[in-house]
Amino acid sequence: MSYIRFNLDLAVKQPIPQALQNKLPAIRDAIKQLKAYASKINEGQANEEMTVRAAYHICHHDEGLPCEPEQEV
Repeated sequence: MSYIRFNLDLAVKQPIPQALQNKLPAIRDAIKQLKAYASKINEGQANEEMTVRAAYHICHHDEGLPCEPEQEV
């Protein structure tokens, strides 16, 4: 069986345009729906891959401060 696999690691400077900000809840909802169909690759085997994860957080590294806690999607 083949998989379609998504890997995203995006750091977007704030503030982001309001039009995009308004779409973020729908984007998170769509990711949550897609995540419901996700499964670990090679589950239970020595080469199992964690492919059921989606999270985001606010990062303050550029201000010399710690990141906020991750929020699971």
